[in-house]
Amino acid sequence: MADKKNFWKSLKDYNNDPEFLKAKTNEFVEGVTDDFNPEEMKGLSRRKFLALVTASTAFTAAACSDYYDKGEIIPYNKRPENGLPGKANFYASSDRNGNAVLVKTREGRPIKIDGNPEHPISQGKISNTGQAAIMNLYDPTRIKSPKKDKKSTSWKTADSNIIDALDLAKGTEKKIAILTHKISSPATVNVLNDFIQKYPTAVVYSYDLFNDNNRRRAWEKCYGNSVLPSIKWDEAKVILSLESDFLAREGDITENIRLFTDGRDVMKSSDFNRLYTAEGGLSLTGMNADYRLRIRPDFQFDFVMALLNEFVNVKNSSAIQLDNSIISELKKYNLKDLITRHNLSQEKISYLVNDLASVNGKSIVYAGDTLPEEVHSAVNLLNEVLNNSAIYNFTNANVNLGDELVNTDMDSLIASLNNSEVEVLINLNTNPVFHLAAEYNFAEAAAKVNTIVTLCETPNETSDISNFVLPINHDLESWNYFKTRANVVTLQQPVIAPLYNSRQTEAILLTWLAGAFEEYKEDVYHKYVQSEFEKEIFNNSNSAADFQTYWYSSLHDGFVLTESKVENKSSFNSDAFVKSTKVKTDEDSFIVHLQPSYFIGDGEFANNGWMQELPHPVSKITWDNYAAISPAAAKALDVEIGDMLDIKVGERELSLPAFIQPGTAEKLVCIELGYGRSVIGDVGADAGFNANVLLGKNNSSSYISSAQVKKGDGNHELVSTQEHHAVDDDFTKDFHKIRNIIREGSVEQYKNDPEFLHHDGHKIFSITDDVEYNGNKWAMSIDLNKCISCAGCATSCNIENNVPVVGKDQVAVGREMSWMRIDRYYSGTPEDPEVSGQPMLCQHCDNAPCENVCPVNATNHSEDGLNQMAYNRCVGTRYCANNCPYKVRRFNFYNFRDHFADSFYEAPVSSLVNNPEVTVRSRGVMEKCTFCIQKIMDARSEAINEGREIKPNEVVTACQQSCPSNAIVFGDSNNPESEVSKYRKHNLGYHVLEELNVRPNVTYLAKLRNTHSEDA
Repeated sequence: MADKKNFWKSLKDYNNDPEFLKAKTNEFVEGVTDDFNPEEMKGLSRRKFLALVTASTAFTAAACSDYYDKGEIIPYNKRPENGLPGKANFYASSDRNGNAVLVKTREGRPIKIDGNPEHPISQGKISNTGQAAIMNLYDPTRIKSPKKDKKSTSWKTADSNIIDALDLAKGTEKKIAILTHKISSPATVNVLNDFIQKYPTAVVYSYDLFNDNNRRRAWEKCYGNSVLPSIKWDEAKVILSLESDFLAREGDITENIRLFTDGRDVMKSSDFNRLYTAEGGLSLTGMNADYRLRIRPDFQFDFVMALLNEFVNVKNSSAIQLDNSIISELKKYNLKDLITRHNLSQEKISYLVNDLASVNGKSIVYAGDTLPEEVHSAVNLLNEVLNNSAIYNFTNANVNLGDELVNTDMDSLIASLNNSEVEVLINLNTNPVFHLAAEYNFAEAAAKVNTIVTLCETPNETSDISNFVLPINHDLESWNYFKTRANVVTLQQPVIAPLYNSRQTEAILLTWLAGAFEEYKEDVYHKYVQSEFEKEIFNNSNSAADFQTYWYSSLHDGFVLTESKVENKSSFNSDAFVKSTKVKTDEDSFIVHLQPSYFIGDGEFANNGWMQELPHPVSKITWDNYAAISPAAAKALDVEIGDMLDIKVGERELSLPAFIQPGTAEKLVCIELGYGRSVIGDVGADAGFNANVLLGKNNSSSYISSAQVKKGDGNHELVSTQEHHAVDDDFTKDFHKIRNIIREGSVEQYKNDPEFLHHDGHKIFSITDDVEYNGNKWAMSIDLNKCISCAGCATSCNIENNVPVVGKDQVAVGREMSWMRIDRYYSGTPEDPEVSGQPMLCQHCDNAPCENVCPVNATNHSEDGLNQMAYNRCVGTRYCANNCPYKVRRFNFYNFRDHFADSFYEAPVSSLVNNPEVTVRSRGVMEKCTFCIQKIMDARSEAINEGREIKPNEVVTACQQSCPSNAIVFGDSNNPESEVSKYRKHNLGYHVLEELNVRPNVTYLAKLRNTHSEDA
């Protein structure tokens, strides 16, 4: 039976480590109360004292006033004049990458960022970092005013000096180097073009720490253009992902997740798509695979070529006619030899080959961004051979703006800097000192420039070496419009006036173009955007409305649909493939694979406590990066978790802690970048290690390198949330192995026996009368077939409900405060694990054991089925947490906002992020999920005002709102028209620990694995 599968949380659990068994016996983490002595708690921190004596009345007035009173801003669903105190307004906007958002404001103060539900791409969803960007707006370390030589100055002085330097460069014909990230705004491109017209020696350089350049270069060589189609994941019956984490770290992840999980919606069909992954390190996408192949990234080329040979020469089933030169090249690669050489599963490979051949063009092979260009070219050919062109979507293809404007050759920039050819260096919200490979010696080269100007929100490593540091607006304080897809333009409007003396990047450039600081006006870029939008969008829209009406309507919606002018790809260029078939690998040495961080990005979110404390989706580590290695490699190197590893790539060296990650390929070290910032606020200080030093120069394989790896000196504590909530074996009989916490089956098993999940059911009885709920009865359902464990729900819950950041030291002793956690379980072996994920939150049990033991009735049951918390009544006995079988209650051992990082989140500006609809809990109070009672009350108020009942699916919780796969459903279970009532009656529905008769109101739909047998 699938339910008898042996589940384990970690290698310690798998090996029955005595320390882990002891932790389970103790129920809570040892030391959780050891250092808690109220007598030793501080009274008033240094930061709080300074904040109290220096808080500005003017700042408070500016921050809390409605920006729509000061200018033109269009609300999403309510007119500005209808704004009422205590009622939220919503505004459609966008972040700097063109992701459509819907911003919730209260009294003019942004408090929540969600996706724009009407946008054709996001459809109401946004990434973890997109949600957490609201905290960056209120970051106390934001630069408040311009600086010259690290001292505060005026915009007048800064603009005048910089304009003089630009004129000097123009007069002496020396270069003006402008460094930027990928540009997604046509208006920004035009500003830079205008800048070059005035200053002909200006050169715009563009880079990103992680990018899709290899994919684009390969596509251009194969098809003659660099316009990449998006993927119709929902139409693919078979997916082969090659070192690609497309569900978490590549492309438009919210769209990818939605389309992928649409093929796994058991409420619509039992015909699921099938996902194969071939990867070295265990990724979130690999966790969700039906079949996973463990192979190093440097062997991916051989793997693709062997598959090509299998279809072209062995099976003779190519959908296109290939040149003899390609056929001859493919014969050098044999699939059976590759299976033997890399110890791959013959069975899995056979399934893969047969599946790809059988679906007739309804499959897609997708290579990861960090793989070399040669692999992408081979993948392009493989998709041609499999006739997969129908899965490409050219209607909303990915648009790459500024190709003719920017120079991506960092070698040429460094050469110009070293040769003293650059008079002025302008960094547009970039941090090249931190991002670029150490071999470039960027800081040393930049020292030869007379004037360095950095435009940024917060101090960074590059601003630290700059002559001028200019504060720029946050996305929520900015105007713009973006074109990231061929058929849609997304607009950005400010939802709050600038909190500080900052300006928008483009407005700064326009002021310099005007040649005098007096030319700056607050609306200079606003008018520029309007003008560009009118020329480029409105004039091509054939709209019957006048421009102002069209503009307001576009701002209201947040986007405009346009006609896609992208043509389908041309025929495959065989010459490009033959010329790109040389890949060198070293099978005997270790390989280091540098990867993007899941939540820190390129370091942009390193000072964001929500993102630092959000557990890694695979390892559950917080506040650190590490070197992930296989159990066999750890044994060979004689290292345990936390032991330091010395890693040398060429002449580049780094020491960082080891983490033994099940499922990692042999002789592979996976390291995530973005950590180890040296110039950053208190939150990100000393968090992780700067693995950017291992990067090679900008070439096709800078993320994958041969390395020397050995055990280093010392140990570094890695803090994980995974084992904090293990339950005593004596009480639960090894719950994660036999108590059906995780219930799974296969698609074939479900088709043959839809009732398979309940054959081993047992009758639940009670010695007391059941309570009848005649009105609303709130309940939730979570579909584990659609949940991919991305943690978007946890992030949204933290933001919506004012969940505090506690810090690494508190996570280490089990005091993290997140109301929703994503439990991760392994089954199988450490070498080839199968992974299961499960969101866990308060189950709002009808027979809640927490309610019976509270001596002051602080936790009690409502008439509509909610397990309530009266914070003011709680005296902190923690009996409820002891009696909760799900371990989902959180206790405030401290006022964590005051306790963490010298009261970092007690700063006046930090508190502006708090949702006024939710109580900010104090020390000594227990808390947990409330099913977003504030949203229920808001819907009830609306219904009463309109004289009606609450609609079946009207209430949308924060976790449900953010879930990109729509795995979470909430509503009135007593209403047969509600979605949640249908989920609760489904054959796959079950309750966790239902045999305890606590009668939880959260229903899980068991996960079905789309394997080739009935055994999941």
